[in-house]
Amino acid sequence: MTIKPFKLERFYTIHEFTAKYLLCSSDCEAMSIGDLLVLEDGAKERFENLWLGYTETKGNPILRQDISAIYSTISADNILVCAAAQEPIFLFCHATLKSKDEVIIQFPCYQSVQSIPESMGCKVINWTVNYANNKPELDLDILEKLITNKTRVLFLNSPHNPTGHHFSKEEQQAIIELARKHNVLIFCDEVYKGLEHSPAFTIPAFADAYENGISLGVMSKSYGLGGLRIGWLASHRQDILEEIAVLKEYTTICSAAPSEFLASVALRNRAIIFKKNLEIVQTNIVHLNTFFEKYANLFTWFAPNAGPISFVRMNFDMDDLAFVDKVVRDKSVLLLPGEVYDYKGYFRVGFGRRNMPEALTKFEEFVLENLLK
Repeated sequence: MTIKPFKLERFYTIHEFTAKYLLCSSDCEAMSIGDLLVLEDGAKERFENLWLGYTETKGNPILRQDISAIYSTISADNILVCAAAQEPIFLFCHATLKSKDEVIIQFPCYQSVQSIPESMGCKVINWTVNYANNKPELDLDILEKLITNKTRVLFLNSPHNPTGHHFSKEEQQAIIELARKHNVLIFCDEVYKGLEHSPAFTIPAFADAYENGISLGVMSKSYGLGGLRIGWLASHRQDILEEIAVLKEYTTICSAAPSEFLASVALRNRAIIFKKNLEIVQTNIVHLNTFFEKYANLFTWFAPNAGPISFVRMNFDMDDLAFVDKVVRDKSVLLLPGEVYDYKGYFRVGFGRRNMPEALTKFEEFVLENLLK
């Protein structure tokens, strides 16, 4: 298999742990083990007495039960636990695709869903997010033209990284109807589920809403627990989950027992964690609205209705990668250039962490010193 270098991860490998201020983080505020265990009576003692043997390939039954509680029609038997998001994406592609298959991706995208199918000899077709009235939009008429009887999988992401776009219930149902017409699988990255800014913006998981839907979840983003490296797939397609489980025996085999235990504690207490992280997001959006209104001649930003990330358009003539490089050199503030998504002229901001206002203040210093001379 020949696969392209992962642009986003290469960029983060260079900068994530050297920049002082991360203004582009895609995850929410992290917690310590102690902070997490205190949320549940007896959890600390149970954790200290946890048996450190192998766990089940499909995931600890308790964990799968706790994950299934997120969904309305999914049981523990419809869950397969994996290592974060990368492993399930990789294994899903190899379980369902073969050379010459056609797939449609919501673009820009997390590079895995593009590069892995390409490395397998698949034809990858972009359903591209466009900006109209300064907000990201996807044209369902274009999708209808793209889907054919040759389409095997439609890869979606909602809330969408990096633009912040989130499907409405009506859009979701229209997409499902198009997929059902051609018997297309829908693989939806739903790693920001639970972080809708209002209950009105919540939509069903694609695994609940569509018989051929596969939903991807992780502990990394809405929960802010990336260090657990726990993710999962949810689907009524037991045949697909079983094929992936067989392939998983060639990769991680099983998850770490401590991570599974801690993930279960977090899932059972997700309302508390989501409330904390949503308060951070909503507070930070106020700061960003003020900042981008102040510098509207330089930047155009979209305030999303779900998740902790969004794209910002640069309204001046400068390469986005060069701009981001200069910002991190001068102020140690890290932005994520649109270049890593092959979507030039934009950069991603993240606002799920408590210190975002401090990072924004340092970025404003850069703007005043370099763009408003």
